[in-house]
Formats: sequence, structure tokens, C-alpha cells
Amino acid sequence: MKLVALLAVIVGVALPTAASSGTVGRIPQARAVRACAGAGPFWPTMTLALQGRTAWVACKEQARVVRLSLPAGRKTATIGLDGPVTAVAVGLGSVWALDTGSTLYRIDPHKARVTKRIQLAMRAAYNIWIGAGAVWVADDQGAAIVRVSPSSDKVVARISVGDGPADMVFRASQAWVVTHRDNTIFRIDAATNVPTRLGIVGGSNAAAERLALLGDALWITGRGVSLVEMDPATGGVRRTVDVGGTGIDVVAAAGALWVPVRTAAVDRTGFPTMTAVRRVAADGSVRTVATARGRVDVHGLAAGLGSVWIADNTSGFLYRLAT
Repeated sequence: MKLVALLAVIVGVALPTAASSGTVGRIPQARAVRACAGAGPFWPTMTLALQGRTAWVACKEQARVVRLSLPAGRKTATIGLDGPVTAVAVGLGSVWALDTGSTLYRIDPHKARVTKRIQLAMRAAYNIWIGAGAVWVADDQGAAIVRVSPSSDKVVARISVGDGPADMVFRASQAWVVTHRDNTIFRIDAATNVPTRLGIVGGSNAAAERLALLGDALWITGRGVSLVEMDPATGGVRRTVDVGGTGIDVVAAAGALWVPVRTAAVDRTGFPTMTAVRRVAADGSVRTVATARGRVDVHGLAAGLGSVWIADNTSGFLYRLAT
């Protein structure tokens, strides 16, 4: 059995036939724009970054980043990189991309060209975040977060956290990190680069992977984790919200949380294949805003232009859900 067909059997969704392969989109409630297909093994999780009316998508298997005009729904530039690209972020006047060889690329967003290659010398460079005036990259196998200065384009700090840093969020000079192997939440003081261990989320079979800040709360989800509200100052768990599955990712938009969810069977495989998108209000009420018709993998999630955007790099679609 071919690998793609085997994955479909495990995940429990139908693959498109040749006759249906031209169908645009598998989320009826969303507008779909073609981006790039080919997620490959080791599912990327941050392939989408928004910059005003522009989207940047990391095309892992094609070793390139594409720029799309969101109003026009079309590609406006393609930037080739030196290896498979797993993540992209926007901020500090540049676009930042990361490849599997732990090279961080700085890209001029207007000229759509690489201006700097920064060698991170990591065991397993994973994701990129922008916050507190710096660029941050996870060393998945090194239990650390690396801080890069945008003024010098050099690594200026390596901060030890738990095993498998997976996501970060920022507020002013504070940053929070979740680690997906030991399910630990850390807070980093960006002024001193000192980490503080706050607490643990989930059980022994869980993998807390995604974070969002909304109001005075830190929200966590992931494999084996529904949606957990935590006090960002103390690490105390306030409540768990049942979102009808486990969260693949989470983003705050329009005063609510948006969570693509998967079934328990898919959760056990680790695949990012969603069944629906849930909107969670501040009072904890949950509403389904979109459902998948066929296989939809979530490799990137972002909010902008009054919408929530989902990048599916398996089939090559960028979906837009109005908030």
C-alpha cells in the first residue's frame, strides 16, 4: 500500500480521486486559496504568517517560501531556500524562515529575497516566533529556546526550558513557552532571559503543544489536551473547556479562541487532521464554526483581516474563516 493511502486509512478520511482533485477547498464555510502542497514527514506546524494583506507560506518539500496577496488570492513571489523549510514568521521589518538544517533566513518582504543566513547550530530547529524585540527559535531536541538579535543577526542567548519546546506567546517583556514532551509551562523574563517553571498541563499520555493569550489567561491545547485555562502569573490551572476533541492549534481573534480539533483516533496518530473548528467565548461556551469535508491538515493558524486562516500543506490550500 502506498504511504499516502496508508495515512488515509490510519487517519480515517478519504483521499480525493482524480476526478475530484480539482475541487477547491474542503471546508464549506471557508474561502479557499491555493498555496503549496507537500508537507512531508515530521509535520510542520508554523507554515503561515500574515503581514497586513499579505500571507507568507512555508512550502516545506519545495524548499521555498511563497508570498500571496490575500485580496487577490494569488501568489506574488517565490523565494527559494537551501533546504526543506518548516516555519515562517513576520516581524521586525523582515520575514523569517527556518529550514531543517537549522538555518534561519532573513527575507526582505518587499524585494522578496534572502538578505541574511544565520546558522543556529541546533540539534533540531523547530519553530520561529517574534516578540520582545527579538527572534526566538526552538531547539526541539536540545530542551532550549535560542534568542536572535535582529540588529546583529546573531544568537545572543540560549535559554534552557523543558523537553521539546513547541510554542511561545508574548506580552510586553514576558514570554511563555510550552514543552510537548514533559508538558511544562515556562515564563521567560525577556529583560534577563531567565526562565521560571510555572507548572504542568495534561497527563502522562498528553502532549501540550499550543498556546494563546486572551484576556488575563493563558490557554493551552495539544494532543491528549482539550483546552486548558491557566493563570499566566502563577501557573495555576483555572479550568478545562471541552471542545469536542483535542486541539491541533489555537489562536485568539475577535475576543474569542479558535481551535481546530481532531478526534481521539486521529489524536493517537499525532496527525494534524481536523474535523472542525470551534469558537470558544470568554465565558467558556463552545460553538462549531466550520467542519471538514475530507482531509484537512492544519500546518499553520493565524488571525488577521477580520478572519482566521488555516494553512493545509498536505493538499495545498489556505483557508479563510470570517470572525
